[in-house]
Amino acid sequence: MNAHSAVLVLAGGRSRRMGRDKAGLPVHGTTLLDWQKRRLEALDLPVYHSGPGGIPDQHADFPGPLAGMAAAARAHPEIGAWLVVPVDMPGLNPEHLRPLLASMAEVARPVAYRDTPLPLGLPILEGLLDRIDTWLADPDGPRSIRHLHRTFDGLWLPTPEAGDELINLNTPDEWQRFLATASLPAGDSA
Repeated sequence: MNAHSAVLVLAGGRSRRMGRDKAGLPVHGTTLLDWQKRRLEALDLPVYHSGPGGIPDQHADFPGPLAGMAAAARAHPEIGAWLVVPVDMPGLNPEHLRPLLASMAEVARPVAYRDTPLPLGLPILEGLLDRIDTWLADPDGPRSIRHLHRTFDGLWLPTPEAGDELINLNTPDEWQRFLATASLPAGDSA
């Protein structure tokens, strides 16, 4: 496994419940995708995104986040481990991702917080991409990150005291509540 790590923002979903592309939602004068990527740069790792304008999925039928992860691993074989973050988790404090990075480096297996499969520390283990390809080739194959985590003997870390930080925003009401209560990270302006 290559020791080089990077961040992958998953931004290729259909956003059915939101009714529009979540990555393009306006936040603090930019898009949610660009805002997330800029915030994640605090980790001092390269930041990429899957989906339109980034690393394209290799599957036209939106098979989910596993396809985005596999596409990123194939597009950047020099990267041996990914910190995978969903675009629709804008309350996430980048500092709370450091334990995932540290643990992933120590145990060389998938690492996530106990209460949620994302964010995910994902080392590109031997057989990982072949297994994902097999799952995605089967119309009834598993698509969940929890299944991947379990299959590769993932480690669950205690969830940080993070409030609503690890919550995905899936509906217009959830988005509006976030905007009404969001505080700007240092360096941001409305």
